[in-house]
Amino acid sequence: MKIAVLSRVAYPLHGVGGFERHVGSMVRHLVRKGIDVTLYTAPNEEEEEDRAGAALDGARIVCVLYRSIPWPRRPGFVIADRGTNYLLWSLRAGRLARVDCPDVVQAEGAAGFGYALLRKAEGPPMVVHPVGMEEFKASGLKRAGYLPLRAAARFAAGRAERVIVPDRVMMDEVRRYLAVDAARTVVLPTPIDLEEVDRPVSPAARDTILHRLDVGSSKTVFLSVGRLESNKGFSILLDALARVREKLPADWLWILVGSGPEAPKLSRQLAALGLSGNARLAGSVSDEELSALYDRSDLFLHPTLYEGSSLVTLEAMAHGKPVVATMAGGIPDKVEPGKTGFLVPAGDADAFGAAILDALSARDRWPDLGRAGRRRVESAFSWRGRIDDLLDLYHELLQDRRMHG
Repeated sequence: MKIAVLSRVAYPLHGVGGFERHVGSMVRHLVRKGIDVTLYTAPNEEEEEDRAGAALDGARIVCVLYRSIPWPRRPGFVIADRGTNYLLWSLRAGRLARVDCPDVVQAEGAAGFGYALLRKAEGPPMVVHPVGMEEFKASGLKRAGYLPLRAAARFAAGRAERVIVPDRVMMDEVRRYLAVDAARTVVLPTPIDLEEVDRPVSPAARDTILHRLDVGSSKTVFLSVGRLESNKGFSILLDALARVREKLPADWLWILVGSGPEAPKLSRQLAALGLSGNARLAGSVSDEELSALYDRSDLFLHPTLYEGSSLVTLEAMAHGKPVVATMAGGIPDKVEPGKTGFLVPAGDADAFGAAILDALSARDRWPDLGRAGRRRVESAFSWRGRIDDLLDLYHELLQDRRMHG
């Protein structure tokens, strides 16, 4: 079977974010099943295609020109970039994929726009996997700027034979935002790669990151991971920590891993709230360093305002950590209150602070919560079982195509 994967970003070519990791893991596991995979993605100056292909177990990588319009690399121009360069890239990638004649095309989010526009009726079937659907959840000027991206995502989903619902609780959201009927949807929870999670961390990498962040052995460590954007809710989490600081352990430390346009604002907020001494903005870290921080942390905090599947939540659970998170996106499919963690309404600083205190009062149960979280990931959110479900979907589409001539 020959599969074309359309995704603007993928690990290891682009960053170590949850979505990038998802695409890289999917490609690698497809190759291990004997599938001929071609990944159409954007180039990256720092990573050679051959090395990236080797990291993806020999998958073929086609880097497609992305920056046609040289928008300034500043936060205010991100939306303009996604509404222009992203769609132009999608057209180029779709054209190349169509010429390559795969058996099935899988597109990540609006990356399928170009193929959907250029494909012929008898062409290979397409599967669209929505990502975070941020373009549908943003507000104000950001929402207005995302109009072209929303139209592209709906168009791709409308032309797809199947649209993957990343989590059971997201079914209504996917159908509403992408205007697809239930007959063309299939629930395939977005998994993570436990092989990567369980890869041993070198003592040198662990010592380096813990020393850099001054993480003492006796500290109670709260960890958050994500891109530093307003929708991730980190400013609300800071308000929550400030409101309950008198009831927190004397040695508490909050570590935030990630980069993005909100970094200066968060630094100022930390200073204004008098929390700078209890917080570390770690920025971007290596895979090993992130794994070391997951291992060293005691409690994972995820205050996101809106979300897709939330792979960082799965990573924390896979590392055996209890989670305090908001009821956003697919998180309620993962975090079971009282069993693997604690859930609160999105955007409510008081509720989040109270949940942190509830978690601290149940500290003797953290090992049990962590083990339950790990079991939850193993049973429902691991590539080990999910890859066969994805292949069954591909075979079903090909069988439908043969039956209809």
